[in-house]
Amino acid sequence: MAADAQSTAPLALGAWQGDRAQIEAAPRSTFGDIDDLPPDLRFQVYVSRTIRARERQADAETAGAAAFILVTSQQQEGLKVGREFNHTVHTGRVRLVGRIHFMTPRAASSAFEEYAGDANGVFERIAELQYDNLPTMVYDQGAGKARLSYYPKGTHTDDGMIEVDLDVGSVTEAEILSVIDAVYRTELCTPDNSGPTKIWENSDRGYPIKEAERTVQQFLRVGLAARFHWCTIRAEQAGKLGRTDLEVVDNRTGEVGSITHHALLELKVLRSFSHSGSAYAAEDAQEAVSKGVEQAHSYGNDNNTLLRMLCCFDMRSDDVGDTITFAQIQTKAATLCVSLKRWYLYRSSEHMRNACAQRRLVATNDASNVGN
Repeated sequence: MAADAQSTAPLALGAWQGDRAQIEAAPRSTFGDIDDLPPDLRFQVYVSRTIRARERQADAETAGAAAFILVTSQQQEGLKVGREFNHTVHTGRVRLVGRIHFMTPRAASSAFEEYAGDANGVFERIAELQYDNLPTMVYDQGAGKARLSYYPKGTHTDDGMIEVDLDVGSVTEAEILSVIDAVYRTELCTPDNSGPTKIWENSDRGYPIKEAERTVQQFLRVGLAARFHWCTIRAEQAGKLGRTDLEVVDNRTGEVGSITHHALLELKVLRSFSHSGSAYAAEDAQEAVSKGVEQAHSYGNDNNTLLRMLCCFDMRSDDVGDTITFAQIQTKAATLCVSLKRWYLYRSSEHMRNACAQRRLVATNDASNVGN
């Protein structure tokens, strides 16, 4: 359920009230909120923001294609030789299409060269330059609707290619859950399919790492930033009532000075053991869930957030299910307009396979009993 409508009253600026017009007219920065995230993700987000900044200009092009190739600062410096260079491409005030841009992850400046032709011409020229093995984004306005495609392995192959949505869309619970589900499948569901960042101290014994919540938070922040590139994904924001875990905030696409707090995610890791092996009581998980509901409600009210969610990542020895986990808090959460979600983290791929098989057997038996 959505929160009450946000106040439209202008923010009181105190001693700076006389400078309100100048402050409101100042361009909002597209930098800073993702600079600690992986370079390839920063590149995708910053290029998409640069394109959107260009599309908002009155003299923006309505046809043509462009390529953006990810390079290091040292590579970009060398690529300046024989090419033009622009320090302010991120502002949207310079032409993008009809050019091949060599950019660092921040995509603030470009060493570029002109090319002639459609999007196919971009691919051909990149191959001629022998840069078709570097991560590249291709922007194409030739299909009636602008498209932005990311080629993580370079334009020599479509393997891993993804479409980056340039449209500013709504931030719905379904969209957020799709992001979390994807992160869960690729990084969290078992320790066997995770990357170098681990969530288990000792998965065989069921010991999570000490900073389990912070690690989950960072995984989700990366996923949300990739999906909602027009938003700021805020973590650990201090307020009157405490620190929020994750917020999805749009402070770029509305009217100058407007901020929409789309979603607040309160994260809880439910444990049977500490990182050192100390056992937790069953009541500890219930207390964490209850506290999480109150935090999601309070922090959401504090910023008038539209969607408040408690996201539980269950690392307990037994998967007791959503019904038992949320039994004591369901009514309270509904009253406080907090959505309850849970993901169970298995200790190994074998553990997950066995659990899936057991659920299938139980479901089959239940169906047979109903038929009888």
